[in-house]
Amino acid sequence: MTNGSASIAHPTPAISAAVSPTIATARPPAARTRLLLEGPIVSTLLRLAAPNVIVNVVLIAVTATVDAHFVGRMGGAEALAGLSLVFPLIMLMQQMANSSMGGAIASAIARAIGAGRHADASALVVHAVIVAAAMAAIFMAVLLIGGPAIYGLMAGAGATQAAALEYSNALFGGALVYWLLSTFTSAVRGAGQATVLAVVYLSAEALHIALVPALMFGIGPLPPLGISGAGLATVISFAASSAVLAWYIATGRTAIRFTLRGVRLDRRLFAEILRVGAPMSLQPIINNLTLALLTSFVGALGAAQLAGFGVAVRLEYLLYPLAFGLGAGVLAMVGTNIGAGNLARAERIAWTAAALAAGITGCIGLFGATLPDIWASLFTAAPDVHALVARYLVITGGSYVFLGLGLVLATAFQAAGRPLWPLVGITSRAIVVAVGGWTALHLTSSEVGGLGGLAVAAGAGLAVYGASLAAAFGAGFWRSAGPRPQTASAASKA
Repeated sequence: MTNGSASIAHPTPAISAAVSPTIATARPPAARTRLLLEGPIVSTLLRLAAPNVIVNVVLIAVTATVDAHFVGRMGGAEALAGLSLVFPLIMLMQQMANSSMGGAIASAIARAIGAGRHADASALVVHAVIVAAAMAAIFMAVLLIGGPAIYGLMAGAGATQAAALEYSNALFGGALVYWLLSTFTSAVRGAGQATVLAVVYLSAEALHIALVPALMFGIGPLPPLGISGAGLATVISFAASSAVLAWYIATGRTAIRFTLRGVRLDRRLFAEILRVGAPMSLQPIINNLTLALLTSFVGALGAAQLAGFGVAVRLEYLLYPLAFGLGAGVLAMVGTNIGAGNLARAERIAWTAAALAAGITGCIGLFGATLPDIWASLFTAAPDVHALVARYLVITGGSYVFLGLGLVLATAFQAAGRPLWPLVGITSRAIVVAVGGWTALHLTSSEVGGLGGLAVAAGAGLAVYGASLAAAFGAGFWRSAGPRPQTASAASKA
């Protein structure tokens, strides 16, 4: 008696005539594919999540912290303020490249592997590189040409604006390297081989840490490059990572190969990536605008409230790399099983991962709500700020369970190639925060409103986000509108 996943008949590979048969189409390693299709769900998810958490922590936290440390030593408060202006734009590019467009690439490759379309899976890497080059060109053009105006609108002036431009020009001048790294990372994620990513990213970060002071302050024959040296160090370390991952894929160590030999561009494969990646790229834009709007509401209350909010909301930022790490496993597992026609297992994987994420983020929220002073003490000893942190986290901490739930289910929708509902969820959050925040600020008394009222709006936004995605996923809106693949038993009856 075989299990349910073993009884699924894989669809016959549908190789596009536009993809040359000379593209390397080695079949995926049997053990790796079998693990994604038939392995135990929880242990496989955790095995895939652990290295991806490392990758996200390095991208989101470590790289920016190292740059800020050395820039602060060189240029002081104004230079650090300049980096603060650039950081939101770096975060936006990182989220679009890795989570939105990268998730579309990973899920498209996973579905192709699961369906047995190995030539398509390999060709998707080439098409993804072209998409990445186009996206990098957009970021380079906007930030290199419009940088002075953008940082001026963000209240950057004088030495602060000069520092922001120096760092930004070096970093976004190498945007292509960043997008290539994200593309190759997503391809490896889609193949379900995440361990190599942790090794590559940790090695690259060691190189980055060594290069930042060497390039900023000069060493031997190298002249000091100042703040731009920090940005250049990041570009060089990312270039090294890209080269290693490109070699790793090209040498057949995954279920796909990266080669330009005999490739013909296929509109269908571009559409496979862009129909998910393009709308999903709106999600980080809406999310960042929501956080910016909430910050502006808090800023109207005064400096102390803004400081307390800034400390408190950092606990929320900690949840994203954890949820995204687990979501990377969802992309590989759910995408591969959907490609293989095993929809029941794909659904179990998504709900299991969502429960794990909700449990993790919920526990962190409980910690913040019950022990806010421990978190606040990591940043300040001011008692008034501690009180404000506590007021915010006591209210919002309970809603963090919905953030983990929503982020992972959004990834499951992405793995299924259904980007609409994640956009509905994040837009719903933005509307709740905008309406609730404005109401708390203008239509309530100071006892009801203030930071506490804004915390209610923020928590309600997270609850609506997670609950709406859970309802949509439970209603089956992640399933394709087309006919379901037949099982082996159904096919034999036919």
